[in-house]
Amino acid sequence: MTTANLLRHIYMSARGRGQGRGVHFLRYGSEDAVVSYETLLDMSAWLGQKMPEKSRDRPHVVVIAAMDPLPTLMAFFAALGCGSLPLILPGPQAAGGADAFAGRIERAIAWFPGHCVLALQEDLAVGDMRLPDVPVIPVPTQPAGYGLEAGWPPGAEPATGADEVAFLQMTSASTGDSKLVSISHANACANLTALHAALGATHDERIVSWLPLYHDMGLVGTTMFSFFHGYELAMMRPNDFIMRPHRWIGALSRYRCTITAAPSFGYDYAERMVAGRDIEGCDLTALKTAIIGAEPIRLATMQRFARRFRPHGFRGSSLTCAFGMAESTLASTMTIPGTRPRYLFVDPGQTDCGGPVRILGTGSMDDEGDLDSAPPAGLQGVAVFSVGSAVKGVEVGLVDDAGQPLSHEHTLGEIVLGGPSVSVGYLDPATASPVPFPGGLLRTGDLGFLDNGDLFIVERKKNIIIRQGKNFLASLIEEQVARVLGRPADEVIVFDADIHDPDSAITVIVENFTQKTDIGDGQVAALRGLDLPVDVLLIARKRVIPRTTSGKKKHYEARRKAAEGTLKIEQAVHLRAAEA
Repeated sequence: MTTANLLRHIYMSARGRGQGRGVHFLRYGSEDAVVSYETLLDMSAWLGQKMPEKSRDRPHVVVIAAMDPLPTLMAFFAALGCGSLPLILPGPQAAGGADAFAGRIERAIAWFPGHCVLALQEDLAVGDMRLPDVPVIPVPTQPAGYGLEAGWPPGAEPATGADEVAFLQMTSASTGDSKLVSISHANACANLTALHAALGATHDERIVSWLPLYHDMGLVGTTMFSFFHGYELAMMRPNDFIMRPHRWIGALSRYRCTITAAPSFGYDYAERMVAGRDIEGCDLTALKTAIIGAEPIRLATMQRFARRFRPHGFRGSSLTCAFGMAESTLASTMTIPGTRPRYLFVDPGQTDCGGPVRILGTGSMDDEGDLDSAPPAGLQGVAVFSVGSAVKGVEVGLVDDAGQPLSHEHTLGEIVLGGPSVSVGYLDPATASPVPFPGGLLRTGDLGFLDNGDLFIVERKKNIIIRQGKNFLASLIEEQVARVLGRPADEVIVFDADIHDPDSAITVIVENFTQKTDIGDGQVAALRGLDLPVDVLLIARKRVIPRTTSGKKKHYEARRKAAEGTLKIEQAVHLRAAEA
């Protein structure tokens, strides 16, 4: 056992930085709040006085339901300081409205009968919102006047062991029901230290984030990283980014940001939705590292973002591809910041776990977003980006379907992770104790291969469609469909209607399709002429594709809802019949 303690390390970092470093809470429409790390931790200690004392037999779980970053962090550190287990839930907008938000709270609390409290942002319990029958602790949204002398005195922080659980992260449920990942103090300290080394971070970094705190990239990758190392942090609400994405670009310029992070969706969204007039004068030359991960990394997204913001000083080499997940605390692999993103063109038809990967070409992207290599003429390859090598302490391996190790490069296998960053296991709600992963190794469910020591991720294992002995990548078919229809790939999802029926319809859902919905003969022919012909096209006028809290498409749930007829579909076009 080590002596690592997440809260103690953060306190030491805060005291070392004094009142000069902290968090800028960007509140568009009202005055920004600037809170030093010391003050925020004192506020958390004040809030912690209202929480139950640590139980001898099992810790309480503090379910945190908030919309703003400030009350979320106050409740998180208050729970951590009391020896309770904080669990951050998505807010009302991310959950899908007030009723869905209340239902999510009820389900989370039902996991821990008699051992749970609700930390609720004070202005969220409004109207007819039903609250569960558990102790409710209102969390203020303003920093002034709270707990300025209530901090734990030096050395008096809870003497929690390194192997004890520090906090819980809810998985994004990309292939099944959500699970609660138990992150120990040792896990968190190891990963935050490894992330610092992988980034080559200096003493004076500045970080800007709009990422939600219920997701590992937002909680660990930007926020805890800043607290742990005492970096200046500017935080936006996720909804502020969605409503006005230019404010992210503006904040990167205003705070001379050196490190930021977002899933592929965020970069794609900003490139498409930011108007030139809204970012006049923005200067992104200070931005050294823009981490991209959490979703399939698309070549088109990388190129368009680099080209779109190059006139403002953005460099394509700042895009730093990474792979991580809640089960490994966060970071697992990362490319070297400042190096040109490297890609391989691979044959998407060869996706058998344990089989060889056919490489069609290789290249890299420069600062202007230009490629130095294209796939050989006449070959249909998909660009797969390197996500780098393992961060310090993380062990990366590949196994076949039987769990046997794969040692050769260019062999496709399921990615397996080990090491001190890998979580102590999924929490068993009945005992509030983690259930370790078998052998301490995490089977990720992602398919990848190695090239010159770098990891390349091809596809989520369950997002592969098998037809007549051939495997097809759902993400590649989605890009092909999107091109035919002139739609963003993020608004298209492809799946086979019945994974147990090899002849079931290949189904496509296209959302936000507000224009005239007639599909022309040429488009029908193109969709039927894809590598995997589309049989059924379901058109929706609104956002209907099921997604995880981090934005990943839930192919299994889309299949289920389509079969049940519970999706709000405006029109169904049967392309196989149309062709006939």
